[in-house]
Amino acid sequence: MTIFLSMVIFTAGMMLGSFFNVCIYRIPRAESIVFPPSHCTSCGTRLKWLDLFPLFSWLFLRGRCRSCKSKISIQYPLVELITGLLYMLLYLKFGFSDSFLTYLILASILIITTAIDIEHQIIPDELVFIGIIAGVVLVLTGLSVHWKDALIGLLVGGGTFLAVALLSEWILKKEGMGGGDIKLMGMIGLFLGWKLTVLSILLSIYAGGLIGGLLLILKIKKRGDAIPYGPFIAVGTIISIFFGNELITWYLQTFLY
Repeated sequence: MTIFLSMVIFTAGMMLGSFFNVCIYRIPRAESIVFPPSHCTSCGTRLKWLDLFPLFSWLFLRGRCRSCKSKISIQYPLVELITGLLYMLLYLKFGFSDSFLTYLILASILIITTAIDIEHQIIPDELVFIGIIAGVVLVLTGLSVHWKDALIGLLVGGGTFLAVALLSEWILKKEGMGGGDIKLMGMIGLFLGWKLTVLSILLSIYAGGLIGGLLLILKIKKRGDAIPYGPFIAVGTIISIFFGNELITWYLQTFLY
């Protein structure tokens, strides 16, 4: 039964990932995510039902539009696959529980914001505000962390990044943290509570240093180039969701006891 449900959730995740791709493309362009229906972004041809199967349609079409043969970004199957895998792993980790619902919503927002941040170097306010509203509802209905933990998490997440931004402008005379990152981290704190939020911040720093260093070594980025920080926040948050409590326990037992 677990295997069957895992595959159902994986498939549902890929289908939602297809919708997330619509959001990723249209939200930064201030377009409706409902109308017009899915179409080729190059020639405008409305997609047929055969073109809408997550992942498999892209593979069948060999990454090209059926009508104009223009290339379809690999982002589309990647987002669908990542969404499906994350949903399935969350189910395997938490089962059908309050935590599963909470982290499903958070992961969905992170997938969309990460892809947008990579392409456009922005984190849309509307996505963060939707996350905040969802987080507040989950807290008030008792499905997420205690409201005090959520409030402290919001303040720690947003406050830490705000402090980094202010110090960077004061000392280095340049932007050290974008406003979108500050709001995103505050929203994440609302979902995670303060302990996992602190861990997410630390892990995002490590991820940023490691991946940023690799981009420089591989000459994908040059020193001084802007690198969006949203993806590193997402990496730190996802690791915290799956392994946060174990990492905190290990740290306390290793270094404090």
